[in-house]
Amino acid sequence: MTDIILYIHILAASAWIGGSILLFGIGIYFRDKETQNVIYHHIGPFYGYFESIFLILLVLSGGYLFYANSLFQILLDPSQEIAQFLYIKIAMVVVIIVSTVIHMIISLKSHGRERTLKEKLISRATSMSIFLLNLGILWYAMLIRNIL
Repeated sequence: MTDIILYIHILAASAWIGGSILLFGIGIYFRDKETQNVIYHHIGPFYGYFESIFLILLVLSGGYLFYANSLFQILLDPSQEIAQFLYIKIAMVVVIIVSTVIHMIISLKSHGRERTLKEKLISRATSMSIFLLNLGILWYAMLIRNIL
């Protein structure tokens, strides 16, 4: 059972991180704001729902793997290197979830209309934090897996 859950976790991580990289690439490649607006207007809602499913799968499968690998006991001894990695990864996951919720609220609220300056700044900041945190979480997942 754990192998299947690990497979689901890796698949969900691939979809989540891959989607983030795709949207980041679109923002860089298509420099024209009008083109970006058209693209994001059409793929944004689909992407949001699609990625929400994978984020939920990531959290659920990650929780199961945390339990199945008895990692809670490791957290009780913060002097262990793996415990430090787990604390960092968990903190990044919490921040990415909060960033995602904030980003989705702004996206749903402003879909079909021009965003205010405040909405643009918060939206871009949450997008960038999600992108960068994805890379960090992936790095710590590899470190943790190497120790296990």
